[in-house]
Amino acid sequence: MGLFDKITKKEEPKRAKALSGLKKEVIPKKSEKVGVDVIPLEEDELAREIIKPQIRYVKKVVVTSYSDLEVISSEIQAGNIIIADLTPLEPKPEILEKVAEQIVGMVRALDGSIAKISKCETKLLITPSDIKIAK
Repeated sequence: MGLFDKITKKEEPKRAKALSGLKKEVIPKKSEKVGVDVIPLEEDELAREIIKPQIRYVKKVVVTSYSDLEVISSEIQAGNIIIADLTPLEPKPEILEKVAEQIVGMVRALDGSIAKISKCETKLLITPSDIKIAK
């Protein structure tokens, strides 16, 4: 036997003892029962309901007067996305400007986002607070 064999043979028993101790801790004996947490069916169904995504809609609202602002406000508070069509107000620029200011103020108060969709027509995209528009 050479010097190298003597060193490696002395190391092997130490490693075997260390590994045998680990095996005993990790692998349970046949007589020992391993406890597994079982989730009751009711809790599983409850978890699915909590994780269930909220249904949202994209709705179009044609704005013809100030009364349509209530519809926009309630839909934003419900979490829906609104496409507001202001084209019926284009012949009346003073009313169009006031309605647009009211919509912008309302959206800011609700912490939502607003953006103009098209250049030629007056259409606005309005989103609730948890959906932001990348401009």
